[in-house]
Amino acid sequence: MRNLYIFFISILCVICRAQGQDKPIFHIPQLGKSIYEGVFTGNGLLGTMTYLKSSQAVRIDIGRTDIYDHREKNREKLFNKARLSLGHFSINLDVNIDSIGGDIFIQQAYSQTNIKTSDGMLHIKTTTLSDDNIILIEVIKKDYHGNYSFDWCPDSAISPRMKFDYIQKPTYYTRNPEGKSGTSKGFSFYNQELLAGGGYATVYKKMLAMDNDVYVVSVGYNQVNKSYLKETIDYVDHFDSKDIIIALEKHQNWWRNYYSASSLSLPDKIYQRFYDMQLYKLASATRTNKPAIDLQGPWTSVTPWPAYWMNLNMQLTYSPVFTSNHLDIANSLIQMIDQNVSNLRENVPVAYRYNSIAIGRSSASDLWSPVLLEKGVSISDASDGEKELGNLLWLLHSYYSYYRYGMKEEVYDRLFPLLKEAVNYYLHLLEKNESGKYHIAVKTYSPEYKYGYAYDTNYDLAILRWGLRSLIELDHEKNRKDPLYDRWLDVLENLIDFPQGINGYLIAKDVPYGESHRHYSHLMMIYPFYEINWDQKENRVLIERSIKYWQSKNQFLQGYSFTGAASMYAMMGRGDDALASLDNLLKSYIKKNTLYAESGPVIETPLAAMTSIQELCLQYWNGKLRIFPAVPTAWKDISFKRFLTDGAFLVSAKRKNGITQTVEIESQHTGTIRVESGISTPMIVIKGKGKYEIDLDGIIVFTLNKGSRAVVYEKK
Repeated sequence: MRNLYIFFISILCVICRAQGQDKPIFHIPQLGKSIYEGVFTGNGLLGTMTYLKSSQAVRIDIGRTDIYDHREKNREKLFNKARLSLGHFSINLDVNIDSIGGDIFIQQAYSQTNIKTSDGMLHIKTTTLSDDNIILIEVIKKDYHGNYSFDWCPDSAISPRMKFDYIQKPTYYTRNPEGKSGTSKGFSFYNQELLAGGGYATVYKKMLAMDNDVYVVSVGYNQVNKSYLKETIDYVDHFDSKDIIIALEKHQNWWRNYYSASSLSLPDKIYQRFYDMQLYKLASATRTNKPAIDLQGPWTSVTPWPAYWMNLNMQLTYSPVFTSNHLDIANSLIQMIDQNVSNLRENVPVAYRYNSIAIGRSSASDLWSPVLLEKGVSISDASDGEKELGNLLWLLHSYYSYYRYGMKEEVYDRLFPLLKEAVNYYLHLLEKNESGKYHIAVKTYSPEYKYGYAYDTNYDLAILRWGLRSLIELDHEKNRKDPLYDRWLDVLENLIDFPQGINGYLIAKDVPYGESHRHYSHLMMIYPFYEINWDQKENRVLIERSIKYWQSKNQFLQGYSFTGAASMYAMMGRGDDALASLDNLLKSYIKKNTLYAESGPVIETPLAAMTSIQELCLQYWNGKLRIFPAVPTAWKDISFKRFLTDGAFLVSAKRKNGITQTVEIESQHTGTIRVESGISTPMIVIKGKGKYEIDLDGIIVFTLNKGSRAVVYEKK
């Protein structure tokens, strides 16, 4: 017992030494009874969410991001291949809870819940270790004189969609067997076997210190055999005192290194806290070698969306990682795509599988989700999600950014064939109309719009134009002269124009924007692709009219409707309008702990808002880097360090009293970049090998060798 006591004193010293340096960054005065009102942790695989359960109980949800059912492939994939929730620990008190608040210590990556009762204060700390599949739960009771119990409450291993009455259920759905509780080697466990093979287990053990109870928790998972239970028990059993102390040190070092990649300093405390929380959330939800982020991350709740969603959600979720210099986070998405190319090919009709890939609306991590569009074939019984043509090509926009922001040859070599095959599916479906223009000769579905099944949707035309331009650009970059190059050029030059009407862009040919529409699928030529942009003065009235009319029908607008609008306003240089849109989002849609919900947790919208905030400070489009292009009037002092941009350039800049003071650009890959610095009379110093020139528009054109740095400041 003495050794055990010394062991936990050592652990607590490590925790206190690391955590004592930090004040609570995100404080929730009163925790509620949902995951949207709790405090959370995560390591990209495991996660915790702590919140109020009842008047005498607190719950700590445990999640593991890769636990999906994995039954046969069929059209009921949201049931047969659904994300499964694990359950929660219930901390039950003998007395009523008078008040309960929570803190997330973002820098040190742990949460603390503070419970006030008539028997004193009870504190609960959770730490999800960065480099190990271990959760530490500390019940700190030195100021608490009552009793408590610590119980595991498992969730049923069924698709969460079974719990929604309005959702049509499969005719046949066999439930997984009931899980079983047990003990082994002094550990408690809950073992859940799956019909499709394998299963998962939650393993935990209580260890005592004088004023603290510490619980060590892990979750094992295997889709093939039942070895996961023994392996998880052995894993935790061999995780001795020395390992935990080392793991806590590594945990702090990992997060310290993560935050050092980039930073943003804002004068608005609300937006600063919000931005920092999203940065914390990203690394809690995934890592370079962890599963990609689905709609929930590690924090599960009853949801009709137990999967990955490909017609906006995935794209928005990963949108802020590039500018924030976190290609490590993006890699979780990239590796998921790379590992499932065979399913992406199986997703297209048989006739096109020899050279095409696609994905429908939703899938498990295997990316199996068919698209049924085929020339001359009736698909009257297909779901809307099986008619969405452009999802994969839009998803590859993230892959393209992953390449362009890192400029790695091996990424190029993987990206190019994927992009080519995604465009090939489009090419199979094109025909020339009576005017000799290419158009999409089958009806496709424009996401989220009731009447969106139509010819020539702007959703698909915008995505196709981006795909063609990107292939042509990538071909030029390596002087490939691909056999399909002339075909891409021909289609791009002769593709029909984006359908538009008196109120701006339509949903599709002959389909006006007639009712409220939360998705900006019909405006993607404006954002995120900038095919139609503010540099094109002839298009400014059309851009303004389209955005205004979209936002004027506000009945069904949701959170990401306002992030999309904010990004469009930022492209126009209208920082105040962008901020007003984000204000609406934060006040009306974002939850206490910055999560977001639409009938269940959907993680993408707050992360898309993080992107919009970045775009107030830095934008790259139309071949030009723009420094502080849309700073709101109220934000006088603002700076960022080591933001990443196209061409693998790191950018830092500082603005004081509304005037840009300095801009620094560091090249991680030899190349050229055009910069609109916002400095009226620039002085330029290049450190290392490089050169610059200033064109007639005042744009500074830098050519920098790898490792060189350029500094721009105001001439005094």
